[in-house]
Amino acid sequence: MGTRIQYEDGDKPLEGYLSALGDRQKRPGVLVVPTWLNVDESICNRADRLRASGYTVLVADLLGAGRRPAPSQPPPEVVAPFLADRLWFRRRVLAGLHTLQGHIECEASRVAAVGYCLGGCGVLELARSGAPVRGVVSLHGILTAPIPAQVGAITAKVLALHGDADPIAPFEQLTAFRDEMLRARANWEINIYGDARHSFTGEGMPDRESPEAGLHEQSEGRSWRSTLEFLREVLA
Repeated sequence: MGTRIQYEDGDKPLEGYLSALGDRQKRPGVLVVPTWLNVDESICNRADRLRASGYTVLVADLLGAGRRPAPSQPPPEVVAPFLADRLWFRRRVLAGLHTLQGHIECEASRVAAVGYCLGGCGVLELARSGAPVRGVVSLHGILTAPIPAQVGAITAKVLALHGDADPIAPFEQLTAFRDEMLRARANWEINIYGDARHSFTGEGMPDRESPEAGLHEQSEGRSWRSTLEFLREVLA
């Protein structure tokens, strides 16, 4: 029930992963924004799990059609261009959102976004842009905001799920993010998981754990349940 789907960001060809039931019935949509590993098997499996919960799901392509990081390519090298140019990052994520909203099985007015690691930053940028989504979930995302949200700009509900032991997005980022949400008068929530490092869901881990990142099974289970509960709320 999942298939590769071609779309564009301007003149840049992209290839996402669409997971839908294929019965041409409109359902709430979920845009999944992936880690630095882009549209890999793990994130596509997660999209299929969301489809099983009743959603039409698109995994957005961040790097370009058919592009995946090389095995030896370090994550910061892949991530850096997105963090350096947030307006470009927003456009890339918006291209996926518009593609999902235009699909025959998506109810365009009932869409949310879920992002992991780099994708967690991407869905927050989507919210900061005022995009027409009902809610966003950032899981172990980068929380920095070179272009902070303006007052009233965020119309989506915001849920950040974060590991207390994440050195890539340390506690100082959480504090600054909270302050940004307060200033913007957003509808926001932060869940903090003890002893969880970056990539606590297992997404973004190509081989094995590192001192900075790794699967934390308890936090993975709890964050998945929190994500589903949040989606049920905002897409009701």
